[in-house]
Amino acid sequence: MKQIKRWTSLTCVPILAFLAACGGGNGTATEPSPATNGGQEQPAAEPTPTIKVYTSDLAKVTPSDPASDPSVQYMMEKSGVNLDITFVAQANYNDQMRLKFAASDFPDLFQGTGLEAGAGAIAKDLLLPLNDLIEEHGPNLKANIPQSAWDGVTVNGEILGVPAPAKAGSSRILFIREDWLKKLNLDYPTTSDEYLDVLRAFRDNDLNGNGEKDEIPFTTRQGFNWVMHPIFGMWGLTPYSGFENEGEIVPGFAHPRFKQPLAFLQTMYKEGLLDSEFLTNSSSIWAQKFESGRVGSFGYMPDGGWAFHKRIVDATPDQGVNMMTMPTPRGSGWDGPVGSDIATVGTTYHVLESSQNPVAAIKFLNWLLSEEGQVFSELGLEGLNYKIENGKIVYDEASEEAAQTLWRASFKMHGINDTAFEARYPGEAGEKLRRAYEISHREGFTSAVAGMPPLDEEMQNLLLNSFQETAAEVVVNNLPVDETWDAFVEKWRSQGGNELIKIMTDYYNANK
Repeated sequence: MKQIKRWTSLTCVPILAFLAACGGGNGTATEPSPATNGGQEQPAAEPTPTIKVYTSDLAKVTPSDPASDPSVQYMMEKSGVNLDITFVAQANYNDQMRLKFAASDFPDLFQGTGLEAGAGAIAKDLLLPLNDLIEEHGPNLKANIPQSAWDGVTVNGEILGVPAPAKAGSSRILFIREDWLKKLNLDYPTTSDEYLDVLRAFRDNDLNGNGEKDEIPFTTRQGFNWVMHPIFGMWGLTPYSGFENEGEIVPGFAHPRFKQPLAFLQTMYKEGLLDSEFLTNSSSIWAQKFESGRVGSFGYMPDGGWAFHKRIVDATPDQGVNMMTMPTPRGSGWDGPVGSDIATVGTTYHVLESSQNPVAAIKFLNWLLSEEGQVFSELGLEGLNYKIENGKIVYDEASEEAAQTLWRASFKMHGINDTAFEARYPGEAGEKLRRAYEISHREGFTSAVAGMPPLDEEMQNLLLNSFQETAAEVVVNNLPVDETWDAFVEKWRSQGGNELIKIMTDYYNANK
């Protein structure tokens, strides 16, 4: 683990303005004015610093005049920092930030998603190391952000951002209809073979009670994207992360072990256990399917532990739905970690070297990580978004839409705050979410090239857009897995894959 390194201070002591002393008249001595002490000049109050902030609008309605917005005013009052906020459209945030940086339109502070991609990667050479500033002005940052999250924004000992720690461990998790398991008197599956048997039972029984054989045992969307990662994760890998194989670091899809989940998916498709439209399902079509009450299992992020259950219950209130998260079954023949890539960092904020007020930027972030700041960023303002009844916070979720305060989540920099969590997710909602997070923290694995700088366009294309077509042919057309996949990997290596593997291996060897 990289530890926070002490660096020579980058801050400057501000120059204070002084008041002129009041002089007496006619040679007669006068009493000191209130602005003096025994005739000595006193410094004026230090002006409140202002920082320019660029952050995502999260595709939500944002204040037309942020400075006059009650929530923004609250942040300024409590942090002691004036905020000149520009909300940048989520839809093209990274493109807009690239244009701003190219035009030398630099804020003091901006939002990113780490150093590997997005705005943080775009401006990586312009970022101010924050080690000494955090040491001097960030006690709440040090107390509330784990070292694993700091490691995600640290390069050669320099901390280049402030990370919001991820709430989950393993970033993807499986969901299953527990009510269907109970109808069938089945336990949660713990192995890949048991999982297949459960899906077969979902297929063969009229569990939604409509008299038709229309259940979809497992669904996913848009081919082999991240929603399918828990299937690969039964064998301890995901397609795009880096894994060791015979002294090299290779993408998951080029690892020999990848053939096992591929064969598993082939079996699922052949037996009618995998949604026949998994290659073409859009997000909206996928949602329609599970909201119809016909889906038995799928993969998603732990954060959906409550929302998916609620969506299905709301859409099919007469089915007695109980959608639960479940531990990842262990793949046949595999005894290593299961789950998905461990996410250590969520949102990040970065300070540029050109910042006029780096101390103020850190002080603002430090306030966001105070107990007061955490409760505000998650629950909003008392009287607007929640009230206190009998000493307990009563959160009004509907107020966020009505008061147009959903943008506030852009400033949420903590993982789980117990006070806010209990207010926001009471009862069953909190139970389901905590279960999802607890499972995710017991699972997962770390890519061997976590933190690797962004690849150029050619290498990125080799990583992200190479294997899907052949994988689809193997699964749908029932091609021989070993022969087909070995031939694909050999060809992929000869067409640039070996160069990508060298980049990944060199990075790993230099940073392990």
